[in-house]
Amino acid sequence: MAGKARIGLKKIEFGDVAGDGGMGTALTEFGATVSDTAVLSNDSPNVTDFNIEEQTAPFFTATVDGKLSIKWSSYNVEPAALVRVKGGTVTVDASGNNTWNKPADTPNIEVSCKVTMKDGTIIQIPRGNITAVFQWNLQKNKLAQVDLTLYALLPTKDNTPEISITTPS
Repeated sequence: MAGKARIGLKKIEFGDVAGDGGMGTALTEFGATVSDTAVLSNDSPNVTDFNIEEQTAPFFTATVDGKLSIKWSSYNVEPAALVRVKGGTVTVDASGNNTWNKPADTPNIEVSCKVTMKDGTIIQIPRGNITAVFQWNLQKNKLAQVDLTLYALLPTKDNTPEISITTPS
């Protein structure tokens, strides 16, 4: 039987990893995802062949799955959003203007992430390291954006997979 097509992003949410090292529950949407940028992928596996002199084919091969990541871009470049993905602080001046202040050192930001697709498919990564890169376009026909990558990490909670994908029946 053929599977169902899985298409369309509904939302990406992330927040603190649970206290027990599993999937966090207080997740909030980041929003304003740039069209055609969200992708879940993993790198090619790392394959190590162990050869012996007596034959040309490997004696043994060890395979480790490639790094798993979710990449997307967002037009949400408000100071509070930047703190979530790049660290730092927000200050408010007397006029009520918000200013994002870059941290002195690049923080290691670990989050739980939940991706919901339009068909109801749920992708969960209990623990991941999120990175953000500015794409602060200054042209009149482009918007400022931030390019985000969440790299899946092994959860610290026992018997918890680094990713789970639940599809609706």
